[in-house]
Amino acid sequence: MRRVPLLLGVLVVLVAAGLAVTLTHPKNPSTLPSGLEVSIDAESTALYCTGLPYSPLRPGRVTFYNTAGAPRALAVSAVSSRGTKWNGAIELSAHETESIAPSALLHGVAGDYFGVAVQISGGGVVGEAVAPDGAVVPCTSVGATHWYATGFNTIVGSSATLSLYNPTATSAVFNASIFSAAGIATPESFQGVAVPPHAQRELDLGTEIVNTANVGVALDVLRGSLEVVGVEDSLGEVSFNEGVTEASPSAWFPDVTTVMNATAQLRIANPNVEPAEVSVAVSLAPYHIRPQSVTVPPLSTGLVTITPNPAIPAAGFASLTVSSSEPVVTALATGAGQWIALSSPVAPGNVFLVGNFAGRGFGAATVTNTSAHAVTLVISSLVPSSSKVAGAAGPITLAGGSSESLFAEIPSFSRSPTDAYLLISSKPTMVVSLVSPSAPQGVEVVAPLNGR
Repeated sequence: MRRVPLLLGVLVVLVAAGLAVTLTHPKNPSTLPSGLEVSIDAESTALYCTGLPYSPLRPGRVTFYNTAGAPRALAVSAVSSRGTKWNGAIELSAHETESIAPSALLHGVAGDYFGVAVQISGGGVVGEAVAPDGAVVPCTSVGATHWYATGFNTIVGSSATLSLYNPTATSAVFNASIFSAAGIATPESFQGVAVPPHAQRELDLGTEIVNTANVGVALDVLRGSLEVVGVEDSLGEVSFNEGVTEASPSAWFPDVTTVMNATAQLRIANPNVEPAEVSVAVSLAPYHIRPQSVTVPPLSTGLVTITPNPAIPAAGFASLTVSSSEPVVTALATGAGQWIALSSPVAPGNVFLVGNFAGRGFGAATVTNTSAHAVTLVISSLVPSSSKVAGAAGPITLAGGSSESLFAEIPSFSRSPTDAYLLISSKPTMVVSLVSPSAPQGVEVVAPLNGR
């Protein structure tokens, strides 16, 4: 479903294109930074990953990618939810990947989850947790003090778990509030929960919120910080819900399936004491579709069904733009039959990395300009085993509100690209969306690397 010197190599591309852009952009309050948003000149950096459940036959892995043109030394520490630990080192060459399987290193057993911390000599290294079925979630370089997510199912045949890793040397303490169509709940067992230093812990939502669809979560870290990932297991289909660190009145979902036999829902949590009037603009050429809307009561959840929906033709991929009268939390639920997979909205930025790190390739890959003004985009190919950055495309002008397929814009971009591609825009208004091949089309969304 569900990384030269870089400063030197990329700047060569940008200068040649006549651009003056930086690899860092103003922090979007709803996201956490990944290695892409940390200075390449930093003497040392860190990454934190969580969310991988135990799988006996095909263990999940954490994959690291070095975007820099020089080697990086990684000191890796992995821990299981039972407290077992592993420490090791990785030498990561320029533009190369390396993976570890925490469950194999820690001799995991059923019920285990795993957290990974990495200390890196220098900048430019990014990481992704990759589930056995191909779901991915980016690692982050800092923990969160506030975290929101929605769309979880705890109905029969499904489980919803918050996977939490404490990256600090002191105990972290959090409270969790739960939203559903019935309103807000603050179970006593979800209050004042402690996660020891450098430890992994899980919060099973189904222990308190039983047999409920479309569950939202607000997590408030009272002390310390946490790396948090939501894990939805829906009839055996595992997906990662990255969540956000702040509710927002707007969101973008550029590649949403409308095909026959698929399910696509926009799931919404309203963490406010006022109702949220949510409007969803649906772009699906050549059709003109009226905006879909829903009123989400205070401290509650709601949804907008995209497919099957008699008002929306079954015609490939639609682009959704969400506008709300109150800041809300959104997630896309896609699937077929009775199962669903969750994905969080991608926050606009000006730097993204696209790579086939799960090994499943892409059925769709789109870059969208979320602003009303044109932006300039440069796309660079990071070739494996090379200290060079090969120009892939650009500069490209993206008109305000427009979307372009990476298959059309990058001549070398294939359904299963071997290179990684660095996308840099002149303004932090770019959203990249990726979808793995699937049947029906478009039900397995991939999180791009830009940080959360």
